[in-house]
Parts: sequence; structure tokens; C-alpha cells
Amino acid sequence: MNEHHLGESVHDLLDNRLSPAQAARAMHHLEACVECRSRWDELRAAREALKTSEAGIDLRFTQQLLDRERMAQIAQGESKQRARAARPPDRRPMLAVAAVVAVLTVMVTAGYVAGEPDEVALEFAEPEETVAASAAVTQVGAQAMRSGEELRSWVHPDWESTGLVPVEARVMRSSTGENVLVASMLARLEPILVAQQHGQLPGVIAEYYESVDLGHTVAYVLSEQPRTLVWQTGDVVISLKCTCTASTLEAVASAFPAHGEPTFVDRVTDGLSEIADVVTP
Repeated sequence: MNEHHLGESVHDLLDNRLSPAQAARAMHHLEACVECRSRWDELRAAREALKTSEAGIDLRFTQQLLDRERMAQIAQGESKQRARAARPPDRRPMLAVAAVVAVLTVMVTAGYVAGEPDEVALEFAEPEETVAASAAVTQVGAQAMRSGEELRSWVHPDWESTGLVPVEARVMRSSTGENVLVASMLARLEPILVAQQHGQLPGVIAEYYESVDLGHTVAYVLSEQPRTLVWQTGDVVISLKCTCTASTLEAVASAFPAHGEPTFVDRVTDGLSEIADVVTP
């Protein structure tokens, strides 16, 4: 007997096997529980029918089995309800979400780390030496330089507004396997040599080289003869070299647009692209 149903105690009550206190509680329960009261009435009616049967067949054992099976069904239904109430909430959806978040976090972190630009060796500013023996990956004439279609990933000034004259450009492969843009232009008939490479300036460059304020960024003087400037814009390091005056070279450098550093999303995207290139045959 429990607080919900009498269970097997119905038979004990029917057979007078309960103590007075237990019988009182059972009778009180029958007054409140419709299901147990119905079963009690069924059992009593069955007992009376068996007692008055003229067939003389003793079906008490069979009836007792049927009664116990019925009460077992009631108890089973009750145990299922209790089990559902006591069962802890299903955490599988939460675990699945947590697993997805963990995988995405690993992917984003890996992409961010892989997308960190490599430091550019300052030798790229000497294209005559670093790429002189390399074959051009891409060669672009003056007209194509003006349109900018073939040099979209590189940085160039607004030719019309600055008065600078493009001559030619080549994308070369350096000895370290990096692409380097080598271009030439004219500034009031003064030849300017341009070198660009994707990457990041060494962090210690400010400790060893004189800086020059270009207005939109800071450049560093790598040499005086010929005068060579280098600076960072976006994910590109740019170098300008000429035998012209310092003011002329700085004016040309100022004509190049400034780009902010790559955003977090850009860096993750670039990193994932690099990882895909590595793992994809």
C-alpha cells in the first residue's frame, strides 16, 4: 500500500489480514480513490459470485491470479508516472549544442591562428636582388595598372588625382616562395621603384629605423642612398625606392591609400582558407 493506490493490500483487506489501523487507513483510502474503490467493488462482487456458484468449481486460485495481474497493471502505471516525474531532464540536446559550439570554437581559433600574417623579411625591398632570377608570375602593362583589375589584391594610388604615371608591374616569386609585386612609376619624371608583399612588418622595426609621418600612417627609412621607405597598410607591406629627394618620395608614399588592419572575421576567413588549401589534395 502506498499513498496513491492500495495495490496488493486490497486482497489483504478483503481477506481480513490487515491490522485494525491498517484496515482503517485502507478504508479511508477507498473513500477517496475512485480507481481502488472500483477494484474493491469488482473483487467483492467476484468473491460473492464464486461463493454462490452452483457449479462447485473452486476458482479462487484463478481469480486470485487475475486480481493480482490487474493490481500489477495499476501499480505498473503508477510506477511509470513516478519514473517520469523522478527522471532527470533530457540533456542530450544541450550536449549536442555544446559539442557544436566546441567544434566551432576550435575551428575559429585554428582559423585565427592560421590567418595571422607572417612577418615580411625586409629583403623584399630589394627586388633587384631577391626576385631578379625569378620568372614573372604575372606581368602587367601601364594600361592594366591604371584599371587595377589584375592587381586587385595589391595597393596602388589613384593615378588620375595624384598625377603619378604607371609604367609596368610584375608579380614575382621570391626565393622564400612568396609573391612579391615589383612595379615602376614616374613622379614628375623621377623613376620610383615599388615593391609589395602580403604579410606584416617586423615588430622591432621601430627600434632600428628612423620613422617618417606620412599623414595616414608611419613609414620607416631603410636607407638613404637610394632613399627607401617601407610601411604597412592593411595586410600589405609596401616599399618605395628612388634617387629623388626625400620630400618627393614621401609625397609619393602619401599618395598610396591607407587600409586598416584585417578584422577578426577577415583573419579567421583567411586562416580557414589556408587550412583548406593544406588539407585539400
